[in-house]
Order: sequence, then structure tokens, then C-alpha cells
Amino acid sequence: MHNNIMLKFLSLSLLLIISIIILYCNIPSIAGELGMMPITTPNKLLPTYVIDITTGSGISYKFQHFYPLNIAIPVGTTVAWFDDDPEQIHTVTSGGAGSSDSGKLFNSGILSYLSSFQYTFNQPGKFLYHCEIHPWMIGSVYASDSNKQGKNFKLTTGTNMGFEDNSPYDWSFNTTEIDRILFNIEPLSVNTDKKTPITYNIDIYNNELKKEIFSKSFFARGNDLQFELLSSDLDEPLVYGPDFSDPIIGAYHIRDNFPDGTYILKVEMTGIGSNLTQTNISDEFKGIISS
Repeated sequence: MHNNIMLKFLSLSLLLIISIIILYCNIPSIAGELGMMPITTPNKLLPTYVIDITTGSGISYKFQHFYPLNIAIPVGTTVAWFDDDPEQIHTVTSGGAGSSDSGKLFNSGILSYLSSFQYTFNQPGKFLYHCEIHPWMIGSVYASDSNKQGKNFKLTTGTNMGFEDNSPYDWSFNTTEIDRILFNIEPLSVNTDKKTPITYNIDIYNNELKKEIFSKSFFARGNDLQFELLSSDLDEPLVYGPDFSDPIIGAYHIRDNFPDGTYILKVEMTGIGSNLTQTNISDEFKGIISS
């Protein structure tokens, strides 16, 4: 009787261990598809924004092949495409499929499963790209040189096309044109090395509603902080990121239901390394969200 109980206990323990191993091995792929788990920064890779080539992208009728599909980023952002499709090889090739400018700006060559390609967008404009092997796989990057310099920070954004130079706003987000824009915060009054963690607090205030929509602290190693606003119908904000860890160089993502209106984006540096800042290091940037 005693031996049977011990045998059942050992069997259950073994089953539990196997289940944990299986779950652990699948966590990166599950979380990676949701964009909620940072990728360990590979050697010689210095990107700040990740686009996934999703599983099953070799099928033409699949809902989404590149994720995210269309992005708006500040000039100077380095984008990395990761092949997360174990079933196919792919390419990341600039221009439209079969067009005369195909591959002139960048071409990854053959990407196999878990390999990556990176490119830095140093010029403003809208850039299409595709997979040469699967021409139905298309995506776009809009790079903006929109920027505003405050007393302590320089704000550069992926502000969407059609934003006028004489606009009273420092940033603009039209959720009909695109569902996400990336912000880059560069400190001007404080210099640190790339190994020093900096704590920022980001507050977003809606003028029309007379209330704070969002407030959260973020950590960045080095100088710049990057975060992306994503339009959604969520009742509560969902925050995830950074895209890369060890070191932390990737973007954070803030998914929320942002009502139309004018906004104040307040950026504050609250800590350098393990020390709290003794003086007020902050700036406010006016913005508008419309649909």
C-alpha cells in the first residue's frame, strides 16, 4: 500500500515537472507574440523598436504578417525585424514588391527562423517594405523629423503626416491615419553614460476632460527614453516593454483609449542611478489627438 502511494506521488511529481518545463519553454514565444516580454539584446544589435515576422506568414490569407504592420517613428530610430516564423524563410526588402525601387534602400537577404535584420531611418518620409519570397507580406514605416526642444528635454516624435510646421502643438496623433506613434525623450540638462539607469515619470493630461489620463514611471539605461502611444478601446491602459533588455534600449508601449482633444505631456526625470534628483528636471509639451 505504501509503495503504491509513493509511486503515485512520484508520477504526479514527474508530471508536474514536465508540465512546468513545457510551459517555461513556451513562455517566450507566447509572450513575444503579445509583445509583452523584452528580448535579450543580441551582440552588435542596437535597435530601439521591434517588428515581428509572425508565425505562418508564408500563407497569403493570414491576417497579419508583420507586427506591427504600420509604424510612425522619429528620425534616427533603429528598427529590428525578427523572424519568428519557424515554417518559412523571409526577407525584409524596401519598396513595393516588383517595383523599380525594390531593395534600393535596404535588403536583409534571406532571414531564417530567429534571425534578425536592422535598419536606421535617418531621413524623414514614408517607406514601404515587403518580403521578396512572399510578396503579399507588406509593411510601412513613417519616419518624422518633428521635434520640440524644451528647457531640459528634446522631444522627437513619429507625428503623423500632414502636421503643419506652424502648428501650436508640439506633437499630433491622428488615430484614423495610424494607430500608433513613437516618442523619443532626450535629456539636455543632464549627461550620463550608457550604463546609468535613469528614472522618468510620464504624465499625460487631457485639457478637455480636465483630468490626468496616464501616469507611470519608466526606466531607461543611458540617456534617451522611448515610448509608444497605441490607440485602442481599452477601459484601462495596458503598458508593456521595453522591447529589449540587457541593456534596456527598447521602446515601451502604452495602449489606451485616448479621447479626442488637446493634451499636455509632462516629462520628469526623477532618478539618476540609485539617487533621486534634488532639483526639478521636467518639461511640458502640448499635443493634440484626433480621429
